[in-house]
Amino acid sequence: MTPLESSVWATLYSAGNDADNWLGKLLRQEGDFRENMEILAEDLSHQLSYYSATAYVLPHLAALCPQLLLEDQVFLVAQMGAAIAAEADRPLEPDSEADREFRQGLEGLRPLTERLVKSSETARLLQEDPEIGQQFALAALAILGDRRHAYGLYLLSGSCWQEGAAACACGWNDEGLSLAEGPGCVVPAQIGSWDGQSLKQEAVWLQGLLKLAGDESILPALPMVYGGGVCPNCGRREPYWDWLFRFMAEC
Repeated sequence: MTPLESSVWATLYSAGNDADNWLGKLLRQEGDFRENMEILAEDLSHQLSYYSATAYVLPHLAALCPQLLLEDQVFLVAQMGAAIAAEADRPLEPDSEADREFRQGLEGLRPLTERLVKSSETARLLQEDPEIGQQFALAALAILGDRRHAYGLYLLSGSCWQEGAAACACGWNDEGLSLAEGPGCVVPAQIGSWDGQSLKQEAVWLQGLLKLAGDESILPALPMVYGGGVCPNCGRREPYWDWLFRFMAEC
């Protein structure tokens, strides 16, 4: 964890280039916690970009989070999901200082997030505030699941999860593949019910969290994005996620 007094912070960037200022306010408990947390999170996730300050902020937030009330723990995790997921688009150099800071932050947030995901009190909070519930579900995916999947779902929010991009290795692509009209060239996944505790199957617990929040936006698309694509050009079968990530890399 890099102290706020370190000269390193002057070399880091965020959307407003003042992430250390807002982090300092949070750590000193200055002003309104949620307002400061929202500003910091936006500073680190503007336009779903990855900012170098994120890696250095995470260990501090991981240390702060257990000191908060449960509802504020949920809020902190929910707010930081996009910033964490964005690293999947610009992976850090393995074993670099930034990578070590990022991993330290995640290692601190994972057990806390897992506990929150399984908590009946968290379930009540998600039911009371569907917007926070949706944000928390995506953030939990970024922290506990596949960050690339989380980043993909954040990107798909641009179409309100109605459409998604796809590209096959044969050269076929579609930047507006429907995720709302049901089976076409994507065969929907059969996602089982969640018991509220097991985190073995990513699609199952993510769907379970979204159901708790009463989500009506992401849930209809979930079987599609976790489904399998059949290329209309060459007939090749592969996960829809592969189609999306190939499109992101090539188109």
